[in-house]
Amino acid sequence: MSLLGPVLSHLASGTRVPDELREQLAAEELGALRAIEETMRANHTWRVMSTKLLDVSHMLNSGRESSDIFQAIVRHARSTIGTDVGYLSLNDEDTGFTKVLATSGVVTEEFRTINMPMGSGILGIVAATNRPAWTYDHSVDPNVTHVDYVDRAVEAEGIRGILGAPIRISGRTIGALLVGDRHPRHYTHEEIAALEVLGSITSVALENAQVIESQGESVAELTRSQIALSRHVDELQWLNDVNTQLLHVLMNNPSFEELERVLAKSLDAPVTLWTAEDAPDTPPTSTFPVEFNGRALGTIGVDKELSDAELRVISHASAAFTAIALFAEALVDATARKVDDLVYAVALGNAGREEIVRLRHLTGISLNSSTQLYFVGLHSAKNLPTRPQLEHLLPGNAAITHHDQHVCVLYQPDRDIDKALAPLLSEFSELTVSAIGFDGLSSARSAHDSAMAYLDSALALGLRGQLVTEDSLGTVGLILGADPQALNALSTRTIGPLVHYDEEHSTELTATAHHYLLSGHSIPQTARAMFIHPNTVRQRLDRIAELMGEEWAVGQRGLDVFVALRAHSLSR
Repeated sequence: MSLLGPVLSHLASGTRVPDELREQLAAEELGALRAIEETMRANHTWRVMSTKLLDVSHMLNSGRESSDIFQAIVRHARSTIGTDVGYLSLNDEDTGFTKVLATSGVVTEEFRTINMPMGSGILGIVAATNRPAWTYDHSVDPNVTHVDYVDRAVEAEGIRGILGAPIRISGRTIGALLVGDRHPRHYTHEEIAALEVLGSITSVALENAQVIESQGESVAELTRSQIALSRHVDELQWLNDVNTQLLHVLMNNPSFEELERVLAKSLDAPVTLWTAEDAPDTPPTSTFPVEFNGRALGTIGVDKELSDAELRVISHASAAFTAIALFAEALVDATARKVDDLVYAVALGNAGREEIVRLRHLTGISLNSSTQLYFVGLHSAKNLPTRPQLEHLLPGNAAITHHDQHVCVLYQPDRDIDKALAPLLSEFSELTVSAIGFDGLSSARSAHDSAMAYLDSALALGLRGQLVTEDSLGTVGLILGADPQALNALSTRTIGPLVHYDEEHSTELTATAHHYLLSGHSIPQTARAMFIHPNTVRQRLDRIAELMGEEWAVGQRGLDVFVALRAHSLSR
């Protein structure tokens, strides 16, 4: 995060971020920086475009000659997009040819006076699709309809890359505004949009020219044309203002809240931003996913249908969203790594005074307070809860670290552990959770190891959706935690005959033996626990002795049998 200041300083001053600073950025941070620089470059392009459109607007309003206006449009198109040539072609329906009306940067008379058959060249594609079209290299592009004498004129001028935008009147394409380069070239979305706007202005200029030349249009029609032009200019100025505000957000307060506020004010509608993990229950009217390198970062939601100009704002806002999200992720990851190191230090019991202070500063957990501390282990056969989900569902203070297959949480709840973990278990029913309490650093290592052992025990027993503790599993939990395969070995070696007999005869000898040992060999207590007659207990004990031997409940054999019965009971 320490790199953010120098990066934003260069961006604010309009200077390129040095290579040595770029090399220190992570891949995603570098991608976010490029997105910001692209937004700034587009912002500059629209500023230049606004100025030039104002120039054209003044020419229209001052009654300048149509030829001067068309020449200015071609010149502005060429300089705005940075091409070698610019030209304006209009269709002649009577002759079936399109004629060059104005040029800029053209050096050959052959190209300046060329008459192309309608439907050929880039102009043909523009007319057919009624939208902008471009070619990387005209001479070898199979999608362009070629005419020999036209190709010769293009080659004589040296033109390779060509971009054209339609000129429409009453929804019909009557020509195209084109720019070209004397080298192959890819044209960006911003360059295409810029030429399309100039094409729209050219349409207005042509309409005005037709009004003046034909003297058949009414004053009202001329006024509407001027209003349309003014609307175009106002729209571009508005886009420029919004882009300036977006850049201000990134430079001064790069947060989703500030971005949301700027968008809501600019679009005059409620705006909601959310990350990929935090979608709202009821989405707004219009939603726009934000992705980076194929990864979903979140969504911009607006409670209204948007115009084309407003959609451009969303496009630029997506770049700002990406930058904020990636910088926030970088900060969270850095903090998480620090917390991981501190949790490991506590789990090993060797956290020093400095680590204890940093733990409290980063997580709020105090190892020296009287509030009970816990190590909590989490495992799920499905997806584990994310760090934000755990922070939301665990009341109190928690330091969370992810291991390969489970999560370890150093936890200081603000209520009883059962109540504190209840929301988590309710939300994630497939989760297995263990918790062991401890009082301070001296007992932290033992508590951590026990929590992990009980978690392994719960997994061996197939326990899901519940909390396991020392009270619920006891010594058996530690045995199974040390060796999860011990359950099968214990059952087979000690109580296998009872389990097999119960399965074959639908009896309850295993449960009877368990209650008998739990009650301290008391037949009456066993009978009460199982809701059966004492004589029934005696009969079952006789059968157990036949299967297990007379000494099954005493001495070392009795201990082994009890542990096996306890594990068997827990597994059921």
